[in-house]
Amino acid sequence: MERDATKQIEFTEWARQLHEELEKRTGRKDIALTVSLYRTYDVLVSSAGDDKHPLVDFYADIQTDPHRVGNALDYAAEMIQNWEATKVLHDKAKEDCLPFYERLQWEFPDLELVYTVLEFHKHFVQVEKVDGKTVASFDLWPNMTGSDIERLISYIRDFEATLHREDATFAGATYSWK
Repeated sequence: MERDATKQIEFTEWARQLHEELEKRTGRKDIALTVSLYRTYDVLVSSAGDDKHPLVDFYADIQTDPHRVGNALDYAAEMIQNWEATKVLHDKAKEDCLPFYERLQWEFPDLELVYTVLEFHKHFVQVEKVDGKTVASFDLWPNMTGSDIERLISYIRDFEATLHREDATFAGATYSWK
């Protein structure tokens, strides 16, 4: 389902250039590439389709910063060059995060929960109304602590309440701390 906060833009000339560069660096022709308007990261490499081919999602705003684009391309190319190991590590991280997800399912049985597993210094949570359902999307990471889960629960509760109180369709935030 398409969400405003994760809206992707059409395949641009910049996206075509990124795609060609990744194919050249990795030798792979099965790379799917998207460019998105709203992201908490510069690039994300995940898998897509039944064959789990690489899917690379670039943040649109980095295209004016050659340093960020270069770093994002380097990261994506390295992940794709080591694709089999990348998939194994990601599957292990998802498995490690399953208890956190199950805790959130127990806490929010009436919400549809959508999560990703990310190891970044920034995290996100959003709650939105989609086709008559309330959907909470967030990221999890393997070394989460009890206070991380409690923070996430608090954010989801607050954003769900905001939807009802303000008659809004979307509430969310990115967060980080050191």
